[in-house]
Amino acid sequence: MPGPLALIGLSDLDTDAKIDADLLARSGGDEVLIIPTAGAEWPREELQRMLEARVELYGRRLGTRVTCPMIFSREEASDPANVALADKARYIMLTGGRPGPLTEILQGTPVWRAIVAAWQAGAVLSGESAGAMALTGRISASLEEDPAADGHSFSWKRPGLGVLPGLRVVPHSDTTKGQHLLTSLLACTPTDVPIVGVPEYAAVVREPDGTWTRLGADGVVVFHEGATHDLRPLHDIEPAPAAGDANH
Repeated sequence: MPGPLALIGLSDLDTDAKIDADLLARSGGDEVLIIPTAGAEWPREELQRMLEARVELYGRRLGTRVTCPMIFSREEASDPANVALADKARYIMLTGGRPGPLTEILQGTPVWRAIVAAWQAGAVLSGESAGAMALTGRISASLEEDPAADGHSFSWKRPGLGVLPGLRVVPHSDTTKGQHLLTSLLACTPTDVPIVGVPEYAAVVREPDGTWTRLGADGVVVFHEGATHDLRPLHDIEPAPAAGDANH
């Protein structure tokens, strides 16, 4: 049976750490595997400082051991050592950054197949910000990434990793950028496809039995069939059994 799957607007690790504490407890362990691939386009020194700060917070706030393989290419996503880390992981976190590089680098690789297999065997799989987007059916692209986007608009043509292909997610939905993302997504998405807006310091979790729950801050909203809802429209969302395949 698949494990819990969490879509996080922004981690609350630097505040009260309730989201990670809950997900860590569900994993049954004391270790998190961080996949920082969404930061592939960021300057390495800046990214390294950010990751070191997160590792320090995990240890200080939750007593968590952290493994963070530097997977920034498809070659690194095929490295047997990195595959082995995913094979044995019980809590896997896809970090924020940009969803495009994350999807392009991981899709169809041995590491991604191992992540999906671990989740299908019961591990906790979570995505934060860009990581949350990538777990669904479509990801955003800005003007620099897609000429179809302009100004504060975003294109949503690119496929995600597709673990939840029938869902769209807008992280940081309580921020100005999040509102621009949401406006663009509402304009190009059929009304029968649920869109969930997840504020910072909040998460929605698909439970192993297919129901959904909320963690952290208030403000999660689901847009479906021309109206706003609680989490009920998400209960019909089914994960894709072939999400680890290259051509899915």
